[in-house]
Amino acid sequence: MAAVIKKHDLAQGTGAPQPVAFNVEDVQSRARTYLQDVRRQADQILAEAQVEAEKLHAAAKEQGRLEAEREFEQRVESAARQLSDARCKTAVAACENWLSQIAENNLAWLANWRAQTVSLAGRIAEKVVRREMQDHEELLRVWLEEALVAMRDAREIRILINPDDFATAGRYLQQLVKKIPQAANAELLPDPEIKAGGCVVRNQYGLIDQQLDSQIQRLVEQLR
Repeated sequence: MAAVIKKHDLAQGTGAPQPVAFNVEDVQSRARTYLQDVRRQADQILAEAQVEAEKLHAAAKEQGRLEAEREFEQRVESAARQLSDARCKTAVAACENWLSQIAENNLAWLANWRAQTVSLAGRIAEKVVRREMQDHEELLRVWLEEALVAMRDAREIRILINPDDFATAGRYLQQLVKKIPQAANAELLPDPEIKAGGCVVRNQYGLIDQQLDSQIQRLVEQLR
């Protein structure tokens, strides 16, 4: 039988005291139920906290992994960029060096080609003129006239001529007086050093060499 505790409510007034009853077993049962609920809630909270902690731990690990992957990718990309830049710089330098060598080679080739072409032109011109010199008296007249015209303002003129051309040159000189007045004062001198068909005209300022070899050489120098 459950124990019953009676308590008299001693209220003031005319009313009689009323007894109040407490059931100890009921209180204990309720207390146990409450404790069980509290423990159950605590266990649930702990379980939820553990699940949340595991989620946070997993998220942290995933975040760390992602950050590590991003850092690794950035390092790889940076290294690749540096390597690419270095290779590009090396390639550009090599191309510039190659182009410079090509330009130098082209310049050297052009200079050599020009020299050979000019030399060939000189030889061709010499052959043509020598073939025409079968009538070298006409060439002598032309070259003599050119030299006298160039020395139009000179006062003292001496004309050196091959001895074989002396008579012909004297005849031409007389003819040229009509066009070139100073030809009348020119002195005609035979010189075995002068090649046939040519002449050397001197004055107080210098000379004009109208020999074939000298004229070809001047032509070559002008072409270079």
